[in-house]
Amino acid sequence: MTPRVEVFYSLQSDYCYFLLDRLLGLSRGGVDVAVRPVLGGVIRIPDRYRGRQALEQRYFDTDTNRTAAFLGLPYAYPDPSPIAFEPGSLWVARGEQPRNERLNRLFVGAVRAGRGLEFLDHVGRMLWDGSTPGWDRGDHLARAMAAAGLEIGAVLAGNGWESVAQALAANDHALHTAGHWGVPLMVYEREPFYGQDRFDQLLWRMKRRGAR
Repeated sequence: MTPRVEVFYSLQSDYCYFLLDRLLGLSRGGVDVAVRPVLGGVIRIPDRYRGRQALEQRYFDTDTNRTAAFLGLPYAYPDPSPIAFEPGSLWVARGEQPRNERLNRLFVGAVRAGRGLEFLDHVGRMLWDGSTPGWDRGDHLARAMAAAGLEIGAVLAGNGWESVAQALAANDHALHTAGHWGVPLMVYEREPFYGQDRFDQLLWRMKRRGAR
């Protein structure tokens, strides 16, 4: 029986990006990696980010840069951010979030087409590896989608925001039911593993239960 790992993944998360290559390796090794898209935490669970202290943000910046260097990954915060914030703050801007909505329509559409990992390998990587400032302009997204085996217009046409928002909400509910609120969350045989630094424990558990 093919082992299956569910992965709750947000395009807004640095730590999800840090996990990406290991997820691709799992898939190449014969594991069914089921990607479950969720919105960024500042939108899904804003109260958990309310009043975030400058000290916490400074440590976060230190840790993300250090983790990327440790993993040997090119890394830069997306320019522009997928989520629009109030100027000079970590508060989500009021009103529409067109970049976030478009990206998640593409993400959910890719998963529905059976190309979730390919989407993350090309579109998700483009967001976070520092290679493409202005990723939301020109043909950057279309080219990355094509590299993932998808046609951007067809994916957008078949995945309106109302349907995608329902899928994201269902995944958020499943995330909490699985045992945590944050991402990346990997779930194997109903056991949750939170954070990219729990990947080795996931492998350990899978091997102990007979997975190869």
